[in-house]
Amino acid sequence: SKKIISDFGISILIPTKNRSKKFENMLKSLVDNKSNFFKVEVLVLFDEDENELDSYKTVINKYISSVEIFYFNKNFEKNSERINFLATKSKYDIILLINDDLNFCLKNWNKIICHEFSKINMDKPFSLWLRTDDVKYKYFHSNFPVINRAWHNVLNYHSPSKYFNHWWSDNWICDLGKKSGKFLITNQIFFTHFNKFQKNQLDSLYVENERKRDGEKDYQNWIKLDNVRKEDAKKLL
Repeated sequence: SKKIISDFGISILIPTKNRSKKFENMLKSLVDNKSNFFKVEVLVLFDEDENELDSYKTVINKYISSVEIFYFNKNFEKNSERINFLATKSKYDIILLINDDLNFCLKNWNKIICHEFSKINMDKPFSLWLRTDDVKYKYFHSNFPVINRAWHNVLNYHSPSKYFNHWWSDNWICDLGKKSGKFLITNQIFFTHFNKFQKNQLDSLYVENERKRDGEKDYQNWIKLDNVRKEDAKKLL
């Protein structure tokens, strides 16, 4: 029998490091604005030597009665490896990767996402492009595209970890969506995002990521891998 919309459930993936305060602000906005009639789990990944682990645990304990939260301590070399690890731990039909410094600004955001996915056959791969306040052209890109379980099962990954040093999962998912036609774009803005170039917003994780980032090398890989994306897009059909 067809699963009812409220049982789809959304798995939120959040790798985080040394940002317990921003994490708390994000989690509060997530809880305050979610519908209680639609299932949500939050999957959090820390490094094994996380400096703010006690603070994170305090935050988690504060909100665990309002939303399912699971956390893991495991080291990975690349951000995309962290994402893929969390995706394998997820249990719901809808998978959403977010940053630890987002603000959920849309009331009943999880209900709206589930209703959007109810428009398609959930046994087939599909993606949904959520809007943020910092993307000017919504038809070109989404910083936070959502995929369904079928998408993950077909490709057997969330993020292209073997190709890139940094993120690129949003670009990859959006391009696969465009190449396969398996995407919808939302009109409503789900998240607000701080301006990461403001000096008062810089933190140790941002500085570390910028130091590790090899944008030119990753971009050249992106160009070279167009045929890989074409092949993966075919798998989604």
